[in-house]
Amino acid sequence: MTTIAPEQDKATAASAVLDTVTRSSDAVRQAGRRAYLHHLDLIRATTFSLVIFVHCLTNTTDEFGSLGVNTTALLLHFTRNTFFALTGFVLMYQNFDKADFSTTAFWRKRIKLVIFPYLAWSAIYWVVTDMWANGRLTEIPTSLGEFAGKVSWGLSGFQMYFLFVMLQVYLLFPLVLWLVRATVGHHAQLLVASLVVQLAITSTITNWNPPAVIAQYWWHNYATFVPYQFFILYGAIGAVHREQIGRWLAGKGWWLFGALVATGALAVGMYVGGVWFAGKPVHDNNSAFHPTLLPFLIVAMTCLYAMALNWGERWREFTPRFARAVSFASNRSFGVFLSHVLVLWLLLRPKSGDQPWLLATLGQPWGTAVTYLLTIAGSLLLVEVLRRLPGSLYLTGRPRLALPSLRRRAAVAA
Repeated sequence: MTTIAPEQDKATAASAVLDTVTRSSDAVRQAGRRAYLHHLDLIRATTFSLVIFVHCLTNTTDEFGSLGVNTTALLLHFTRNTFFALTGFVLMYQNFDKADFSTTAFWRKRIKLVIFPYLAWSAIYWVVTDMWANGRLTEIPTSLGEFAGKVSWGLSGFQMYFLFVMLQVYLLFPLVLWLVRATVGHHAQLLVASLVVQLAITSTITNWNPPAVIAQYWWHNYATFVPYQFFILYGAIGAVHREQIGRWLAGKGWWLFGALVATGALAVGMYVGGVWFAGKPVHDNNSAFHPTLLPFLIVAMTCLYAMALNWGERWREFTPRFARAVSFASNRSFGVFLSHVLVLWLLLRPKSGDQPWLLATLGQPWGTAVTYLLTIAGSLLLVEVLRRLPGSLYLTGRPRLALPSLRRRAAVAA
């Protein structure tokens, strides 16, 4: 009989447990569907975390006067485009090879996961942050037209426009699927054409002043799919060629880092130069659509994908706890995204003088840092509660989680 050292025995046992858990998880996730891409969990969790950070940053600092805050926010605009690229990637990965794809079946399955949370949370934000906060609760029955106007453009919470765009993406995806299938062998040309269109769109948004008759509608451009069409296709085509892309990205870490620095410097240089030398405002509502930001957006998304792919292929087995945390965060990310603005609003509502109590008490940068951590923690806690309530699907976009039974807890305690 072979004798095994205690250290080796522990390592072998840990490896066996991890392999068993991984195989079981993968078997469940692959049953009746395509293989689960774990690296997308890391992209999703990272992106949502950064979105919450930038929202905390801009709500706890001088958003309209600070050059540093706006420079940071400028670079973090890549997160909103990553959302749409990731959506295009996932939808195309799941449906490109599906011979029996049905548009109506797709709409029935997907749209309900967005439209019900969109309507529910739009109502919550309107009632709490508009009507209750301004002492107008009694006006709700006579102000439903106001609510309808906000729902029409995703204006109830400042993050709700994302769900409004997502609804458009789901409605248009069958057309995107047809286009990608019809241009097999010419996807590079399709992407170049889309990029040219994207440059035209961003240049128009940045530089064109529309006539007054349409100006009130024009400023809603960020809440349509149009400024994101390239990124949706970028993700969709990336899904079709994911294996070739993975091979091409391997070993190019330093090249990607160099491209990230160069494109980031271009974006920041053009922004800062415009403020210093051209008299442009420090805060620009159209900053996410500056044409000079476009190269950085593409490179930043590519870098995040390469990092996540490397982790998914090599590091996940060596970091099981981190992998579980990533999976947990990814599974709850949509609910956290929906709820975090409410949690942030509640955290900043108590005042000390003319500023939020948290900021007055802690000062900066601790005020922003603690607000961010509390927003993450509070949102996760709220989502955990909502996931266990009837109607979880309509509030979090995810099915209800079972409550732990008393019998199970007693068995664990024993």
